[in-house]
Amino acid sequence: MKTLLTALFLTFSLTAFAQKSDSTTFRSTNIRDRFLERYTVLKSSKNIKNGFAEVLFNQKQIASGDYQNNERVNQWKFYFLNGEVEQIYNYSTKKVEFELESKSTTYHLENVKEGDEIINPVKIGGAYGAILVMNKISSPVTDLRNKSGKYQVSNSYYLDELGNVTKLEQKVVGSNYSNTKIIDQNLFRPEELACNPGYVNGKPVKSTITISHHLTVN
Repeated sequence: MKTLLTALFLTFSLTAFAQKSDSTTFRSTNIRDRFLERYTVLKSSKNIKNGFAEVLFNQKQIASGDYQNNERVNQWKFYFLNGEVEQIYNYSTKKVEFELESKSTTYHLENVKEGDEIINPVKIGGAYGAILVMNKISSPVTDLRNKSGKYQVSNSYYLDELGNVTKLEQKVVGSNYSNTKIIDQNLFRPEELACNPGYVNGKPVKSTITISHHLTVN
């Protein structure tokens, strides 16, 4: 038994060492205008992310963590532009380990009754990162040209019981203006739409995450 355990330990150690030693220097990919991802790849396959990675917006870090064989693993941290951590999400356990409370985020879960135990759905990556991405992909400013004023922009992620986004909706409201449109999900990378489902009494249910912010057009 001791010999078997020793052999297994050596095999695991050699595999871990081989994977680590197979990682090489950073590569960079422009995700879209002002968004850049820097990541480590395998020497044996430059298309496989493995090791430390970070996402930058305007050259400022907004996310960092590790990949293993192209999959995000363990803790990822998501930041405000000032460097403060907004959310820590563990991709291996699929749990939020830290998140600053956001007054801009509201939730709706189906079939909730008084006294029910509720776990709100999670926008992986945090509200701030979601706003940065959404404003770049579907900037309401484009629709508000020649419409000076103050507006509230609300982005709603409609989720199924598995946490998949079934509809992405943007609503813009001002004193003399109101418009709602459906956003094409194909414009996003999968990790930008990633969410955890909401739960009612331990059972996953359909839910909605709405992230709002204010916009001034001069």
